[in-house]
Amino acid sequence: MGEVITSSFDFNIPALLEDKIVISDPYENYNSRGYTTSYEINLYFKEMQLSKTLKSSEFYVLRGKIEDTLRSWESKYQRHLDNQHKHNRAERVEELNIEVREAIESLENILSYTLGIDDTVNWDVIKRKDAFRIKPNNLFGVIELPKFIVFNTYGRPTEFERIPIPSKPDFSPTPKPVIEKVKKEYGLLTKLFRSKIINAEYESRVNNWIQENKIQKEENLRKWKQEKEQNEKENLTRETVFKQAVSDFETKKHAFEQEKIRDNEELDNLKLRYQAKERRAIEEYCELVLYNSQYPDYFPQNWQLEYREENKILVVEYDLPSPNQLPKVVSYKYIKSKDEISEKSITQAARKKLFESVIYQICIRTIHELFEADVVNALNAIVFNGLVTDNNLATGVEETKIIMSVMANKDQFLDFDLSRVDPKATFKHMKGVAAASLVDLTPIPPVIQLDKTDKRFISGRNVVGKLDDTVNLAAMHWEDFEHLVRELFEKEFASNGGEVKVTQASADGGVDAIAFDPDPIRGGKIVIQAKRYTNVVGVAAVRDLYGTVMNEGATKGVLVTTSDYGKDSYEFAKDKPLALLNGSNLLSLLEKHGHRAHINIAEAKKFLNA
Repeated sequence: MGEVITSSFDFNIPALLEDKIVISDPYENYNSRGYTTSYEINLYFKEMQLSKTLKSSEFYVLRGKIEDTLRSWESKYQRHLDNQHKHNRAERVEELNIEVREAIESLENILSYTLGIDDTVNWDVIKRKDAFRIKPNNLFGVIELPKFIVFNTYGRPTEFERIPIPSKPDFSPTPKPVIEKVKKEYGLLTKLFRSKIINAEYESRVNNWIQENKIQKEENLRKWKQEKEQNEKENLTRETVFKQAVSDFETKKHAFEQEKIRDNEELDNLKLRYQAKERRAIEEYCELVLYNSQYPDYFPQNWQLEYREENKILVVEYDLPSPNQLPKVVSYKYIKSKDEISEKSITQAARKKLFESVIYQICIRTIHELFEADVVNALNAIVFNGLVTDNNLATGVEETKIIMSVMANKDQFLDFDLSRVDPKATFKHMKGVAAASLVDLTPIPPVIQLDKTDKRFISGRNVVGKLDDTVNLAAMHWEDFEHLVRELFEKEFASNGGEVKVTQASADGGVDAIAFDPDPIRGGKIVIQAKRYTNVVGVAAVRDLYGTVMNEGATKGVLVTTSDYGKDSYEFAKDKPLALLNGSNLLSLLEKHGHRAHINIAEAKKFLNA
């Protein structure tokens, strides 16, 4: 059962890659016993044609893998951007030829590269030591940040800019020089002969000036007080926003530190479980070993593991690169007369030789790394099944085939001097099975195959036969409702030989049934979820269903409820391989197959809350 992860799951995307990377939600993976084995996430960089599937049994390890990949892609993209600005084509050709030579040389030395590396897991190195960082936008949850707050490189608010408070105007009494200036406007003779008139006029002018000055002062005082109050109020608001931002930062940092402590404790626990040779811990440890093995970005680097305790055999299904993923150009040449760069393609013979060399090296290298890292002697043997996914040239359909399989005995393998072997000869020496020409991608039967039987399936029971008009489906026991839905779809698919399996009871509304429709056109694996709800089904449930469909590799998902769906749910399901059946649809489907019941939400709420 695949399930979208709802826990907090944050990681940093480099600024250069923002809006360029498509990252899926993380999902759970299950092994053949129905246990959660790992969390998985897909990354895709369309512009650079880069894609990667990452997984880990621990959230924090997955986060580290994501950030490592994004940093690598950031460097690659920066080089790409730099190259776009090169004006000297001859210089660019030389750089391209160096890149090609280095790429081919690295492929020719895949095996020798790992021989000088200690492949055992260093528990202390992989422990979380990262400091808390957050983008200010994520702290505020907005696109445009407050411009008055200053942040440090960790995203912590450190200070805020206050609006200056205006200085109070000078409200001293009327300056004496101003009055003297008015007096000087009258000459001595005028003062002698027209003193009374002048005095009256003088006093009138002075009084008017004083009155006007007083009014102006009062207006200035009012404006000053208003501006002062506004600035003080704005500063108080800024201080409140700043303090809240600091508080939010510290809260998130505390949660981050607590999560880091828990992650490291879980890693310590994994180490102890591995040392105790617990089956799942051995699988998780081997996952870490393979993840630490560095390959070119365009390699799939995806695998599935199964450890068999009874005989101490590790089965590895490893995704190999297809021939089309390897370099196609052997050199570049600048043609000055045409001002263009020409490519020289690798020959078919050289392409075949390179592909086979790479595939056999990956096989031997993977076995070597797992055996070398097996410090608790949990592995007696390793089965390596190499898979390639590519388009079938005859049908145009993408297919995944096992093209090589070998079992390596640890005692025998450790006696090999891998610095001097021919990987293909080593593969043949261990009785490996492969087609004469690997580049043809001819499928072969593996030595041992992963057990992919779904242990979640259980026997169904009859519920539909007990229905009548008196049964309120919305008030049924949730487990009976799941079996009812399974039976109903079994009847629906019975006409064309379909099969429906019910999974282990899970009141959380996970994968409740899986239908296998043999129809070659519209058939396939169909995930069915049953939700006996008395409220509207929110879009989160529909998103979960879609995530489950993707994780299960199903062709379609069906959600059945006794209630109905909101507008957001129908909008999300549009153009996706999802079908939403509400209470009315459910009753119609029952009637189609000769059964009747009713749905009364109000009655069910009273019954269920009683």
